Amino acid sequence: MKKDPAGILSALLTPMNADGTEIDEKVFARLVRSQVSLGVHGVVIAGTTGEHSTLTLGERKRLCEIAVAEAGGKVQVIAQVGAPGSRECFDLARHAVASGADRLMVVAPYYDRLRWPDLVRHMGECASIAGEPVIYYHTPRVTGLDLTEEELVSLARAGHISHIKDSAANFTATMRLLLNPEAPRVIAGSDPAMMAALAGGAVGSILGAATFIPEICVELYDAIVVEKDLAKGQDTWRRLWPILNFLLLNGYVAMAKAGAHLRGMNVGSPRLPLLPAEASGRAELARLLEAAGIAALPTPR
Repeated sequence: MKKDPAGILSALLTPMNADGTEIDEKVFARLVRSQVSLGVHGVVIAGTTGEHSTLTLGERKRLCEIAVAEAGGKVQVIAQVGAPGSRECFDLARHAVASGADRLMVVAPYYDRLRWPDLVRHMGECASIAGEPVIYYHTPRVTGLDLTEEELVSLARAGHISHIKDSAANFTATMRLLLNPEAPRVIAGSDPAMMAALAGGAVGSILGAATFIPEICVELYDAIVVEKDLAKGQDTWRRLWPILNFLLLNGYVAMAKAGAHLRGMNVGSPRLPLLPAEASGRAELARLLEAAGIAALPTPR
């Protein structure tokens, strides 16, 4: 696999047909090409915003294959291979490696709460399949595993993980990780903490909103990390935050899909049990996009 992940890593939406029974492969391919053309640094397949819990293993594998083909080595492809059980996770991991994904990201098996030895064994096998440490998707509200700084350092020392997608929404813990040279490198995964985490040394951000507003997300990253222009970053954040906040308060996946549609990329509705965004929500999101100066999305064919 390839260079370390960094920058804006779009947690891609999964386009569906009208009734949500099938993924729309053509739209997904076009979506990946659009992301590449608009400057994101990588794409994440079958994450939370990608509705991975509603996808079959076959669908997840196909998304990975399409993403690798359409990215064409121009941006990193990160395959989220976490699943409720280890067998499914390892199957997805092997397929992602064979398909040419650049990195694996792993959310721990959920529903059954893992003990520490269970997690160590699981992450060790994922790293073994990848042939390198993986990205740990740290989301305690889903997995029930609120790992300590020491436990995350232990997984890094063992060679099981190199980065975490930090979705724990515990900013104090995030800052401690960022200042600990032995800790896995932090990728911001909590939208409210995105700007502050980048300013504090996070190497990038994984967020679903980048699927439909990639330009402004890249603009924020460039201002904070590349140009080190805090004032410029704050100006960009003031435009971006109202959109992120609206998604968080009104159904992130449904609103993100509505946002893509508003910008000219029809990715369909969420798959049940999630319902589509209501008309009033779509209208408010359209107003927020206009206020932020975000117009139609250039979409390569």
